[in-house]
Amino acid sequence: MDVGSIRDSLEELVGASPVMLAVYDRIEKAAATDVTVLITGESGTGKELAARAIHRLSRRREGPFISVNAGAIPRELVASELFGHEPGAFTGAAYRRPGKFELADGGTLFLDEIAATDHNTQIALLRSLEDRWITRLGGQHPVHVDARFIAATNESLSRAIRAGRFRKDLFFRLDIFQIRMPPLRDRGGDLMLLADRFLREIASDLGRKIDGFTDEARTCLLGYSWPGNVRELKNCVYRAVVASEGRAIRREDLPRRLRTIVHATREIRLKLGRRLGDIERAYVLRTLEECRGNKMEAARLLGISRKALYDKLARWEKEDGDGDVYSLGKEETVPIRPSPREEE
Repeated sequence: MDVGSIRDSLEELVGASPVMLAVYDRIEKAAATDVTVLITGESGTGKELAARAIHRLSRRREGPFISVNAGAIPRELVASELFGHEPGAFTGAAYRRPGKFELADGGTLFLDEIAATDHNTQIALLRSLEDRWITRLGGQHPVHVDARFIAATNESLSRAIRAGRFRKDLFFRLDIFQIRMPPLRDRGGDLMLLADRFLREIASDLGRKIDGFTDEARTCLLGYSWPGNVRELKNCVYRAVVASEGRAIRREDLPRRLRTIVHATREIRLKLGRRLGDIERAYVLRTLEECRGNKMEAARLLGISRKALYDKLARWEKEDGDGDVYSLGKEETVPIRPSPREEE
């Protein structure tokens, strides 16, 4: 199976970066067998899309794909959702209800945010994965199910084990074949491939004629750290399409948190041979200028607390001026970029 056919099964999970090519390879290998798969990665990286791709490329493609988000269900109801229940199993259980395992028979069951399950559910999951039999809540007779199991998590299961929130034996049962979904900030040129695709699809759905992004808007997109990953990118493009009034997405059409990034990619000129304190002062003051005097925003971009910024400004006000830091002379270019704390 070639990479192109895999990509056709990935819907929004597109890209040509080395890390995504590695993901395609792992998906192809997982699809060739019924091995239990654990998909890890930050929220919004496309873990469910990867699970759906595995299902579509597998021999189970004609069967159902059942998705359950354990984090969106009250903990006391997760077991009932997965394994079903018999009448009278608990208050409000008036009739027999099959669980997601049974509904996934012949297909694939995808359990997202598996770390959100309680210990009793984890024990039941372990038994079900080992022998493919489940017992409904309140039931006496086990039911055999033929479902492929894929789990996902956006948190470290090792950390959850150390905290006593996740069973080590279940982790070992899940960690047979792992696929790590990379964050968008590590995918290089994939960002604009995705942005352009989302723009075409959303503009078409909304009946808008938009040709692309302006250079300034692209600078904003490329300069942002995307903590919400692909999901955040799609939502931002949707908002921009709704806000736009012309044939191109402008910087002004993007959310405010992205619009500030255009300033973070500009440059300042500093004379070589200046003291380190002078360079710091120039950098901070220019950042404050680009943020139009917004000290909270400037502190965020600089990666320092607002109090630290106020302290620096107060100290410099008391000091005698050292001349114009932008005066003529041999210069070097220093990019103003978001601090690593921007990604937190």
